[in-house]
Amino acid sequence: MKPHSGYQIWRWKGLKMVGVQHRPALPQGRRAPGVLFLHGFPGSEKSVDIQRALMDRGVASFAPHFAGAWGSDGAYRFSTLVAQARRALSVLASMDCVDPRRLAVFGFSMGGWAALNLAGKVPSLAAAVAVAPVGGPEMVTPESLDTLTRLSRPLDAPSPAALLEDFKSAVRRDDPARAVSRPGCPLLLVHGDSDEVVPYPVSRRLAARAGERARLVTARGADHAFLDRRPWLTRLTSSWLAERLGC
Repeated sequence: MKPHSGYQIWRWKGLKMVGVQHRPALPQGRRAPGVLFLHGFPGSEKSVDIQRALMDRGVASFAPHFAGAWGSDGAYRFSTLVAQARRALSVLASMDCVDPRRLAVFGFSMGGWAALNLAGKVPSLAAAVAVAPVGGPEMVTPESLDTLTRLSRPLDAPSPAALLEDFKSAVRRDDPARAVSRPGCPLLLVHGDSDEVVPYPVSRRLAARAGERARLVTARGADHAFLDRRPWLTRLTSSWLAERLGC
């Protein structure tokens, strides 16, 4: 079976949703481990470089677009991200090329928040990676409304005021620090100590709450997007995931 990349239509609560799948080259009858990729807010960074590095190592992936984002129907709401991620994980597990016993999740920024919460609800996952993950109540600041207003422009989303209330509710109810405190899979946290969007201490708090099952990698001088060190980030995260998935 040759490698393949392409879109996939899936459903969540009756909505038509969009996603991108990467399938590695596979011998006939063989299945690959799979990684679910969760984008941030608004989601312009899709971590395609990491998905393709994993595909080269024999790992399949599925990158759903959240409701209201990048072609998916519905409205973007923070409070539904974890539920959407759980449904997308089942889509990944059902793919013909994927071994449902070897699954992991990768999330960037708001997707990292969703990934950690998903891992807290699905203890059977083999691994979880969160790059610059959004935290809990500490993320609500006087600048939050302006930030949400600016970043929500390309999305189908509620009004900025309503989106802010939804954000406050989501990060308070689903503080990832509580999720990582539960028993579960190995965690890799990667955060730049010059992150201007999500403060670096967020990941330090998460690592402390997770204990020995978490590895925190501090990227000295890195900002939120890691644009000046994507090859390094790709090698680090794809190698760590592949090892835990047995590739």
